[in-house]
Amino acid sequence: MNVHDIHSKQDAEMLAGLRAAGSTIQPPGSLDPTAMAVRAVRTVRRRRVVVAATAGLAALALTGAGIGAAGAIYADREPLPGTDRSTAAPTPASESPSADRTPDPSPSGEPEAAATEYLRTGGGVLPVLPGVERGVVEDGGHSPYILGGLWYEVPPGGWIGVGDVNAGGVAGWLAPDHPEAGGLGETGTIDDMDATIELRNVFDVADWTVPAKDSGATTLEIEGADLVVIEQHERDGAVRPATIRLRNGDEGWIIETRFAANAQGDAMLRNFVGNLWLKESGEPDWYQPEFSSPVLDAIEHEVPADWVRTEHNGLKFALPEGWVAKETEGEFSPGVEWTGPTVMYTQPGVDAETLELWTDASKEEKARAAQDMPLPERVYVQGGKPGGNWWSRSMDAPQSQMIDVPGADYAEVLPTAYNADGEVDHYWVDIYLHQEDQGENLFLVVEFDGTEQGLDDLHTFLGTLDFRR
Repeated sequence: MNVHDIHSKQDAEMLAGLRAAGSTIQPPGSLDPTAMAVRAVRTVRRRRVVVAATAGLAALALTGAGIGAAGAIYADREPLPGTDRSTAAPTPASESPSADRTPDPSPSGEPEAAATEYLRTGGGVLPVLPGVERGVVEDGGHSPYILGGLWYEVPPGGWIGVGDVNAGGVAGWLAPDHPEAGGLGETGTIDDMDATIELRNVFDVADWTVPAKDSGATTLEIEGADLVVIEQHERDGAVRPATIRLRNGDEGWIIETRFAANAQGDAMLRNFVGNLWLKESGEPDWYQPEFSSPVLDAIEHEVPADWVRTEHNGLKFALPEGWVAKETEGEFSPGVEWTGPTVMYTQPGVDAETLELWTDASKEEKARAAQDMPLPERVYVQGGKPGGNWWSRSMDAPQSQMIDVPGADYAEVLPTAYNADGEVDHYWVDIYLHQEDQGENLFLVVEFDGTEQGLDDLHTFLGTLDFRR
């Protein structure tokens, strides 16, 4: 099971509930409308897989909800209270009585060793782990997990969940040439992994102590943490284990990593700790989320003269000229998808090395998967059944906004901006509508380009929605 699909069993139960709802007036009580909107359409289309939140939080982006983590961006931050920054220069060689003379240049031309930086943490003082660069992630966008109040990210690559990660399971990594790289799945064990990360959220940790300054342990400044200890252990075969302890008052986290005992594994450890941050302290200045929650402007109810009016299951709306429609399958009734001429981005095809691992796929399936897929703007509408309102406010999704749609007594939108390299790539909006007087229940998935024109078109589209009979 891929670590990004930790909730796959719940997804299967949800889909079963959807099918059961097809013959009822009211949907099952366990129905998650946000998840339904996303999974009832085609696979979420993005440059990379979006990770889900762990430890009791709702899935962050698999449900289209986005991160929306609390807290402002902290720029120009000062050191934490009590932080003691000092440096210790390398011990000089013994000097001759003539101490005034200028030392000869290094025969090798090599620069002198950098000074060691020390930081006060948890009542002790430790060297700062060198070479840590904050926010190093794949494709320039962050998609973190959360455990308690700790945000973290697994390094790039094929990470797999072994056991229940929410309850202390392990995220493991397999090298591309690993014999089980194509299908370890739920039968795998920790021993099969080339690298592992195990996290535990613990409490009553006020008595945690800090190793001696010369013990080999290091630390790192993580805003909001009053203790950070990184202990790299002796090599164990092909891996070098490490233990990371973080504390914030009475709450703590213990992270056990087993990265390769080489330069790649060493960089992996540094990149991993360089992405840790605490929700309580807000988003750090280096954090660039892969998805965020834009606030929509006021909606103006009008249809531009050059837009084309259409209707589905009683919902009237309009789209720019040049959009085409096709029927699609739906869980409750046939749906319709409109696509526009503007390509938001192109999803790269699967690389040849990965395709070699697809032992169960046919040549035709591999050929299709290898092709790049242009992904245009689109509007998808899925019909439900008439009757009472199915939807309830998505209070756990901070971007939930209610809008006015004529003829609807419930109209909720959940807009998400997908970011790439710090800029908006495209907008995804889930919309839940109920027609007044025991009318239709509909949901829509809308995607517009991340340009200013795309955002303007999104607002215009919302203003064309009309559920009046």
